[in-house]
Amino acid sequence: MSRKFLLVDMDAFFVSCEVAARPELKGKPVGVVTGAQRHGVVASVSYEARKYGVKAGMPTYKAKDLCPSIVLIPADIVKYAYISESIMEYLQANFQKVEVFSIDEAFIDVTGIPEPIEAAKKIKKYIKKHFQVPLTIGIGPSRVIAKMACELSKPDGLMEIKEEEILEKLGELDVEEIPGIGERSAEALRSIGIRTVRDLWVTDEDVLVRRFGIRGKWFKDMAMGKDAGYFTLLENGLQMKSIGHSETFSRDIIDPDEIQAYLLYLCEKTGRRLRKHNLMGYGVSVYVRYSDFTGNGISKKFSKPVITSTEIYRNALFLLSRILEIKPIRLIGVSVFALEPLKLQLSLFENKEKEIKLEFSLDRINDTYGDFTVKRARLAGLKISHTVIPPRGIPR
Repeated sequence: MSRKFLLVDMDAFFVSCEVAARPELKGKPVGVVTGAQRHGVVASVSYEARKYGVKAGMPTYKAKDLCPSIVLIPADIVKYAYISESIMEYLQANFQKVEVFSIDEAFIDVTGIPEPIEAAKKIKKYIKKHFQVPLTIGIGPSRVIAKMACELSKPDGLMEIKEEEILEKLGELDVEEIPGIGERSAEALRSIGIRTVRDLWVTDEDVLVRRFGIRGKWFKDMAMGKDAGYFTLLENGLQMKSIGHSETFSRDIIDPDEIQAYLLYLCEKTGRRLRKHNLMGYGVSVYVRYSDFTGNGISKKFSKPVITSTEIYRNALFLLSRILEIKPIRLIGVSVFALEPLKLQLSLFENKEKEIKLEFSLDRINDTYGDFTVKRARLAGLKISHTVIPPRGIPR
């Protein structure tokens, strides 16, 4: 039996939660903002505001310039997490195989369900009635196709793309429309003449692997409607045992402030990857190698999970202080281990709402505009090499 997946994706979720609480905002341009109103950043935008050119990740002053009538509301991550958890509980109560993909998305394996379109209509009706949140649903033979169907039918839409319809309905889309192919990868693909989903489909896999390594196979698989890349984590269960980053220096590093700045950078990168994969970890590891090729490492497990980069940094800094020797450093590494799928249980993240709110918003901005578009002042001027510690449990 061929597989079939359904993706539930809440439209402009943060804004929709606010409009549900304040119905008088319905039909108006609305933005949810992180930071101070005057110097903040728009994290979520209503479709009415998007008509004026307002986008997520935009400074509030620019949003006001483009749309003077926009209503800006401070983000309330506790509210959004509660609504999200309630919706996910409804889905899990009615379907056997639900995969929570993010705060506002969930995949459902509907293989064997006779009428997935009817099931989708019931989901839309229930969520609109009980939560007043509009949503779009995509259905496809894989998660990646369900995701693309969802994007094509936003907002408040419903679309199914069958296996035999992939080329017909998606073939002329830009490669950047494939989930997991970002701006840089799309530019690299275009440089060798691959511009559309159809181009990827017909390109020999060996050509792609020679140019991009294992990612080349992922690109082709996804273009052909097969789950690959981060979608395979959902298919195969939790395979990653740790997530981390390291930095190797071309010179000796001994200044404490510089060491701490690099440590913060690594924790920011690690935290972002953790959240991207919808994971949380119960342990942090730090490793240091010195210029004389000796090294020290230390790990610690916790009773409650970590998810924010700030918390990873606090723990990593404490661990580093336990092992750091007074001699030049050539490498620092940070990992989060004892991973579990992220659970939106507020009891797990007591007193951390502000940190979580800020960092998910920063992730969204940096996903839109590029890594470290928004960053802490302490990271300004760092020379970085983007070294990744491969996750244990999956191939390099």
